[in-house]
Amino acid sequence: MQTFWKKWRAELVRGSAIFIVVVAGGLLLVSAFSKAKARAASAGGNALGQVMTAISASLGGNFDDPGRHHGDTWSWHAKVTPGQTLSLRNLNGPVEVSAATGTETVVTAEKSWLNSDPASVTIEAVPTSSGTMVCAVFPGSNGGECSPGHDVNVHLNGRQHNDVVVKFVVQVAPGVKLDVGSVSGDVKVAGATSAVGVNTVSGDISVETSSWPVTLSTVSGDITASTGAAAAGSSEVKSVSGDVTLQIPSKTDLFVSAHSISGDISDDFDLPVQEAKFGSSQSLSGTIGKGGGTLNINTVSGDISLNKATASTVHVLTAKKHGVTVVQATPTPAVAPPAPAAPAHP
Repeated sequence: MQTFWKKWRAELVRGSAIFIVVVAGGLLLVSAFSKAKARAASAGGNALGQVMTAISASLGGNFDDPGRHHGDTWSWHAKVTPGQTLSLRNLNGPVEVSAATGTETVVTAEKSWLNSDPASVTIEAVPTSSGTMVCAVFPGSNGGECSPGHDVNVHLNGRQHNDVVVKFVVQVAPGVKLDVGSVSGDVKVAGATSAVGVNTVSGDISVETSSWPVTLSTVSGDITASTGAAAAGSSEVKSVSGDVTLQIPSKTDLFVSAHSISGDISDDFDLPVQEAKFGSSQSLSGTIGKGGGTLNINTVSGDISLNKATASTVHVLTAKKHGVTVVQATPTPAVAPPAPAAPAHP
């Protein structure tokens, strides 16, 4: 019995994890199409019930689906100091980020809806200790306001079903960090020049940044990312159900660890890929260059590809100019970096 346990315990644990994920995913789908079940789950007060209710509320359709109404565009802009963080929080809808053409960071938001009151969802910008947070605040959210203390600014009580979808379009200035939290919707980031963090429940994540690190997480969706050379700090990329594809410069110093329970792992850096003796899981662990920064990649059901980066094109999105409500907010100033020393005269 002890011999059997030593050989199979790892795969039994992993198999149990897959079983739990599959069951949880089934429950989420049932919840999405059954408000009665979502309310019953929420009434129980457990965490899974709250997640099920939030996802159920978020499934109001896609932003550009036929027959949806579209409102005016809300806009915020300010000079966010390099090194500060722009945080975005959304319950339902896509987020698109590109490089700003000037020194200001610009955020625009547009609502689409079927039957719900669009005024029930408000867009707010508030200063934080690290920069600025912009939220789409849905009915039933924490305190009814933009809340920097919460990763996802929603806490529905099971009595709402809101079909409003909010699309964020962002132009981020050089050196500004990004922190995006969402429940349902794809997140696309191009032209970033600083650290990027994205956390969503249901949606694909695509990130292009010339900097390091990145922290990317989705429950149901694929992740594609391209980063600059590794520096001090740890990057983490994880998906429960989805493929992960990363591109990093060939000349970098990095410790890499990757694991997929049900999927294949490949890389361009000749790092060894190990297959489990029992079961289908694969792992990768090794050092690129001299080591230094760390990269952890995990997926339960999906393939992992670690590739050498190639040149990419940055697409700049243009904000709408008509029907715009402009909201200006001054972020908490960051400590300015010291000015460079003047060159010595001969």
